[in-house]
Amino acid sequence: MIDKRRGRNKTEVRVTFSVPVAWLDRQVAVVGDFNGWDPTATPMRKKGDVRAATVTLPAGRRYRFRHLDVLGRWHDDPAADDVEPTGSGSTDCILDLTATD
Repeated sequence: MIDKRRGRNKTEVRVTFSVPVAWLDRQVAVVGDFNGWDPTATPMRKKGDVRAATVTLPAGRRYRFRHLDVLGRWHDDPAADDVEPTGSGSTDCILDLTATD
């Protein structure tokens, strides 16, 4: 699940990524162009039966991201707004903040 909430100033969006622990029961991070693809920047923390991470991003653009687990495996997010090819034979998930209310 991806929850998007526009900030009070309307220029930022608070985005919470969450996945069921049953879907991915190991350490995982959200990595993307919003955090320099750094696997240590946005770890997903276990909260009950989900793993979740929240970031605040500038509104008005699209961001590429994926989930990376502790074993080095990449995972797509089924709640992504879109999926686009990377040019290297794989895909990236897309988070679209161009029209968030």
